[in-house]
Formats: sequence, C-alpha cells, structure tokens
Amino acid sequence: MKLVAGAVVALLVVLFGVTFVLASVQRADAHGMCLADTSALPADVAGYKGEQLVHAAAIVRAGIDVGVDQHGQVLAVMTAMGESSLRNVTYGDWETSGVTNPNGTRTTSIGLFQQQESWGSVQDRMDPSRAAALFYDRLIQVPGWQTMAATLAIHAVQINANPQHYARYENDATAIVTTLTTSCAAGSGEWIVPARGKVTDTFGTCDIDRPGGECHKGTDLADGTCGGPVWAASAGTVRSAGVQPYRGNAVWIDHGGGIVTGYFHMEAGLLVKAGDVVTAGQQIGEMSNTGYSRGCHLHFQIEKDGKPINPEPFMQAAGAPLPH
Repeated sequence: MKLVAGAVVALLVVLFGVTFVLASVQRADAHGMCLADTSALPADVAGYKGEQLVHAAAIVRAGIDVGVDQHGQVLAVMTAMGESSLRNVTYGDWETSGVTNPNGTRTTSIGLFQQQESWGSVQDRMDPSRAAALFYDRLIQVPGWQTMAATLAIHAVQINANPQHYARYENDATAIVTTLTTSCAAGSGEWIVPARGKVTDTFGTCDIDRPGGECHKGTDLADGTCGGPVWAASAGTVRSAGVQPYRGNAVWIDHGGGIVTGYFHMEAGLLVKAGDVVTAGQQIGEMSNTGYSRGCHLHFQIEKDGKPINPEPFMQAAGAPLPH
C-alpha cells in the first residue's frame, strides 16, 4: 500500500529515455542470458511459481539493464512480493480495501509494485520491466539505501503505512534472485560463463602497463557494476581463496585433468575456502575492484598444466562462449 502525500512527485526521467548514473559507463547485456527465456526458469522457488517467477525475472533483468546490483534487485523483488505477491494485477488498495490517500482521494495503485498514477502511465506501470525501472530510479535516489535495513529502504520509496511491511519477504526474495541469477549463468552445464557482462579485455594483450611488464594472462568480464555474482565455471575443488599480490581477492579452482581456473579482483568476504568442493554455477564471490584493477570486473584465468591458456577458445569448445 502506497500513500503518496502532498503534491505529485514529478518523474525525473521517462523509461528507455533515461540515463541512469549507475549504468552510465557500461550496461549489462542481459539479452544472451536465460533470464530472457522463461522456459529456462525453475518451476518453484520459495513457493513462488509460474508467472510469479516470470515477473521476478523481469525485475532482475531490469535491474541488470540499469546497473543496479544484486542487493537492489532483492529489494525490488521484495517490494513486488509485498505489494502484489509478484502478480501483475490491474487493481489496488482502493478496489480491495477502500484505501485513500492522506488527502482523501482514492488510491490509484496497479501492477507489480502498486504504483499510483503519479509514477507514470498505466502502460508503464503495467509493464513489469518498465515498472521495475521506475522503482529502481527512485530507489537509487534514496540516500544510503545500500546500507539501510532492506524494509526501510523500500519504505523510503513506497511510503507504506507500515515501514516493516516488507521485512518478511527478504529471505524469499534473496532466494529467488540468487536462484535466477545462478541458473542463468550461460553454458552447457559442465562449464558456464563465470560472471555477468561481456569481454572487456582479452588474453595476451600488452597495451596496459601491468606489474612485471607481463601481458594479460586471462580474459576480463564486466557489466559496468560492482557486486555482481561470480560463479565457479565448472565443478572442482578450491585450491586457494584469499588475498594475492596484484590479484586482490582471488580464488583458484582445480577441475582435474590439469585444468585450473582463477578468479581475480573480487570483493572481500569470499564465499569459499581452500578445500571446498564446488559445483558449476556455485557462487564463490562478488565482482569488485581489489588488487591491481582499473574498475570492477572479473579477471578469469585458465591454466593447463600450470601454463595460462586463452579462456575464449577453451570456453567456446566447452559450450560456454564468453559473450562479446
């Protein structure tokens, strides 16, 4: 339930004509991800099914498109859970409960986020992707939203009568976002693309002044944001996980047969440790900018018998081509 008090808040932007600050450098390319294919979605996550997960996927994809990180995506899914149970309804609080605005006028809430007419046209509010983008635009204008309690960050946007209304949905929303993004790692199953985004630097380039004057030993992936999930590219055993010179927070995974993969520049608080057995697509950390790095990205390295090899032809042959 949203009660918009006072004058109508003017929209600063119109969706699809908007320039989002968080996405001004580079947008994630979600078109190649299985989030765009509803047949690839799981049957049930935390009791949410069918069209509810289709709508959740649209919300997550919209977050990727505008450069909002996974935490923001969780907040958006929480909101839609609390407002509409992830159903794109054509009615709202007035029709179901006779709720009015503080000035006595009837509420005009519709859609996944139960947005009133001050948010935009009926068409925009009833389009899951556009409605999500409208939510994200207001969310990123809330000072400190990243560190606020989730329900309070949402309340700052939605102005619900109960600031704690959304708290009950946090675990389920986290499960949905984690499941959708993990299961949407592109690949054949045995090998998957280890992060969102596209190739921003290739194996063997020597045009950047790197420590020791060495040329690039891996392939960089980035989507223009920080905090996105990094996944194990294939099943294996974690050889090491921790801070390494120049590499920042790094993980090495032994896949057997002489193949080892490395994941560099991740955020502190790695999700695995040496000796852990991981599966393909298991999240091992978050994309960041630690070590010798010039922006948030994942340096993905593959070694064969201790020698770095070009990840691109290897991943192409493995059925998980790295996206350009």
